[in-house]
Amino acid sequence: MWQKNHSKYFTTKTVAKYLQRKKCHSFRGKKNNPKKMPQMKQTTTIKSQLGFSQEEMALLLGVSRTQWSMYEIGKRDLPLTAKEQLASILLHQQNVKETSKEKQKISVIEKQKTQEWLKQELLNIEYKKEVVVRKLLAIENKRAESFAALEVVSFLETQEQKEPIVSLIKSIKIRATNTLNKNALHQLMELQMKKEQLEMLKNTLEQKIMKNSNEL
Repeated sequence: MWQKNHSKYFTTKTVAKYLQRKKCHSFRGKKNNPKKMPQMKQTTTIKSQLGFSQEEMALLLGVSRTQWSMYEIGKRDLPLTAKEQLASILLHQQNVKETSKEKQKISVIEKQKTQEWLKQELLNIEYKKEVVVRKLLAIENKRAESFAALEVVSFLETQEQKEPIVSLIKSIKIRATNTLNKNALHQLMELQMKKEQLEMLKNTLEQKIMKNSNEL
């Protein structure tokens, strides 16, 4: 049952005002109206502040999960000891903010791991770029050789030729044309675009590595 004066469960008015401001509990003299209670917002606020699941909060405060979940939505009260412990935890979280030593310690470790990951990704991108560049050069060389062969064939066709030269010219022309089809211009452009994308990603990774290094 709700009490008419909920502030008596707290040791100080500051704690009561803090809980009221955070909408973790209602301090009004009458029962809450479920239709007006922003239930999801309240639950999300408490969980985001403390990072505990319902099961963990219930165990911590020495209440059942059902009692805690009902408290979150404003339909049930908590024992005095549980509410005092909750208030002290919430006040601690409010005071800690960005000065948490534990958060700073974890952040440093995470940044170090992130730096290692970024460097490894940079190596992977550089390798992929080298592969693309090799493919580009191979296609460009094949296309250049094929065009050169077709130019020679075109020149030879203007002259009177006999067998087996005639057959040789036809064979070279077919081979050069097939090579161009297999190494078409759109394939060359696709590789060029991929190279540009990898270069952009490489630059981005290098910038992030430098920025992350300055923060360590």
